[in-house]
Amino acid sequence: MIKVGVCGLGFMGRTHFTVFDQDPRATVVALMDHQPARRNGDWRDPLGNLESGWPSRVDMANRRGYATIEDLCADPEVELVDLTLPTHLHADAAVTALQARKHVLSEKPMALSSKDCKRIVEAAKKSRKYFMVAQCIRFWPQYAKIKELVSSRMYGKVRSLALRRMATPPGYSSGAWLMNHELSGGAIFDLHIHDVDFALYLMGKPKRVTAYGTTGPSGGIDHVLGVWDYGKDVLATIEGSWCFHEPYPFGMYVNVRCEKATIEWDMTKGSSLRIYHGGKSPEEIPVAETTGWHMEIDYMLSCIDRKKKPKIVTPESSALSIKLAESEKKSIDERRAVQIR
Repeated sequence: MIKVGVCGLGFMGRTHFTVFDQDPRATVVALMDHQPARRNGDWRDPLGNLESGWPSRVDMANRRGYATIEDLCADPEVELVDLTLPTHLHADAAVTALQARKHVLSEKPMALSSKDCKRIVEAAKKSRKYFMVAQCIRFWPQYAKIKELVSSRMYGKVRSLALRRMATPPGYSSGAWLMNHELSGGAIFDLHIHDVDFALYLMGKPKRVTAYGTTGPSGGIDHVLGVWDYGKDVLATIEGSWCFHEPYPFGMYVNVRCEKATIEWDMTKGSSLRIYHGGKSPEEIPVAETTGWHMEIDYMLSCIDRKKKPKIVTPESSALSIKLAESEKKSIDERRAVQIR
């Protein structure tokens, strides 16, 4: 039984708690939040209009509540620290947990700068414990299936990739920290990072990036369009925004044009992938009815169980995703293409 401490009890912390609580391999033994009610199991406070599967009250009979990450990491029972804190706290919290010799699952993005990512990578190496960023899109059933199909080369090499992620402003965070770009990084780091990371996972590092962006409700770059140049007529376009007006529906979209077929998933058209390769109608491929949150936690627990470091998401790949997002921001700020080295 892997003993877990969940740090940060907003939307994502409660989501992770619920997944851990349903898994027979894990038990949540500690909760950490700066709000006393939350860390003592009272979760009746509203978190916007988001659907929730978590309880309004948590049984604390066999759990401890802590006010700080240091106190939670001093708990000798905790083996895995699940970091779902606001983004600007990720680096210090991850380093603290790794130095305390805990495994760490950290919400995305890894941090708000490459400098902080480097601190985490070094701490993970020294601790010899497992560190993984919860880049849930690598595990989301549709995206995971696309990765499998592309890796098989059954449709030939990828010639282009298009990714979109559109939303209204996330007004549900505690103290509205997501709406402060100095704390969240804005949509370019909080929302767009999902697709930056998946593009890296699917196609590798581009030769150069050119990006265009606009300032939004967070005061940072909240609508971004990136064009990644891989050379030899291969490119990726990646668009993300949380600037749309209510009740605009959240949407995810991915299109991969290979040499022999086009693979597409549009969240608004159901859960199945569509593959276009010469027939009168597209081939539909069903995928598992689960979420990336469930699959990433299942994977992390399996790695700990088997004593094998996570390979689907490594500290180095997550740090590179941040570097690529920084490059996009630099391109926006300086109005030029940025070479990737």
